[in-house]
Amino acid sequence: MEMIGELMKILIGISEDIGWREGMEDKYAIYQKPEKNFFSAEVYDGHGGKTAARIAAEMLTPHFLHTWAKESEKPLKRRRLEWELIREAYIAVDGYIVERGIESGTTAANFYIIGDRFIAANVGDTRIIIGTKQGVFVLTLDHKPDLPEERLRIEALGGNVIDYDVPRVQGILAMSRAIGDTGLKPYVSCEPRIAEGYLGKENDYVVLACDGVWDVLTPQGVLELVQRAGEPQKAAELVKTKALEEGSTDNITVVVLDLREYTGHLKRDTMKISEIVDKAM
Repeated sequence: MEMIGELMKILIGISEDIGWREGMEDKYAIYQKPEKNFFSAEVYDGHGGKTAARIAAEMLTPHFLHTWAKESEKPLKRRRLEWELIREAYIAVDGYIVERGIESGTTAANFYIIGDRFIAANVGDTRIIIGTKQGVFVLTLDHKPDLPEERLRIEALGGNVIDYDVPRVQGILAMSRAIGDTGLKPYVSCEPRIAEGYLGKENDYVVLACDGVWDVLTPQGVLELVQRAGEPQKAAELVKTKALEEGSTDNITVVVLDLREYTGHLKRDTMKISEIVDKAM
């Protein structure tokens, strides 16, 4: 458990199944700049090797922070929006991996807090959920090849979605968007879906987890486990243990954020989604 800065007041719990399964390809990252009221938590679920997930965890948010700092030097009217910089970071990291011929790939899910705002970006099937008074809200979209809009995009590029136990791009990858996967370009896109909004007093916990959790547990079920546990490290361990008990056979990484102290001082009572951007659609 870790307190992130005097300004942020966010508690973190992290749990991985390292040691239970060899060849773990997941990575996670936490970044903070309290002087800018910035915090991020992110999870990367690699496939075909660890390299792409490691590179993304080390490069994506630092790229965003670098360009964000550069933008702040410009006159206000000329500054690009944060979602544009996040999108640029995804494309830049993907390009870095592809240019080096790295064949592995990775999902990505990033949860940024900037003051009272949040930004949730993702490619692949790693999810971000947040608690509200109404229950659970899923901030990400699972990018599966059989989604009608994803299938159309892939087929328009000359690719195919083939069923081998589950729908797969070119019969290989069971997701339609990821960072890396050099051999499956351009069918596998690195374009992130980005949801922006405002936090409210109602927001208590955020959970980021890879599909080893969501294959066997529902978002509502995960949130209820976390709320019962209360303390974020205990909550993260509980989610991992429950997923394993329910028969998960995939990698598991869970990051739990306790926002209650942070959001308790906000003026807004309820969370608001202000914009969803998806340049692949």
